[in-house]
Amino acid sequence: MKNITRIVLRTLISITGLLLIYSGFSLIFSSSMEIKEMMMIAKVKPLIPLPFVFMELAFLYNGILEFLIGLYPFIAEYLKKKNVITIILRLLSIFFAIVMINPMILEIHFIVVGKVNFMALATAPGLFFPGGLFVHVFIEHWFGGILGFSIGVYPKVFSSLSKVVRKLKT
Repeated sequence: MKNITRIVLRTLISITGLLLIYSGFSLIFSSSMEIKEMMMIAKVKPLIPLPFVFMELAFLYNGILEFLIGLYPFIAEYLKKKNVITIILRLLSIFFAIVMINPMILEIHFIVVGKVNFMALATAPGLFFPGGLFVHVFIEHWFGGILGFSIGVYPKVFSSLSKVVRKLKT
């Protein structure tokens, strides 16, 4: 991988992590009635019904992990080790990634058919701008969820991002 590609990927991972952290706190501070109302209006039904606190934790956990890996890819090298702490961290990353992708699985049909207006605001996660729903669905749920799952399953891929750091330091 070229250095510029590594820098771009690290930036994307860091930005995704920041978005997830911001939306995680927005979801925590927004009322649960607002979230339930928005989910009912949008007719979002998760594949596996879980308490919403798992979604809040998923956004925060994967957001922090992705942000840190974007800034310090050496964390991915630490996650490659096979000890109890890293296995727990990786299992949590996989679980929370599934929690993040869970409500989007049944929505694929509506996305493909074009029944979703992605230029709408995403109020519950705090994205109050046109296209906020697009950012929330594709960048936070899908991209952030897939990144979290990848970090949990195969962190070695992300440790190659640290090579650019070593070259820049010398």
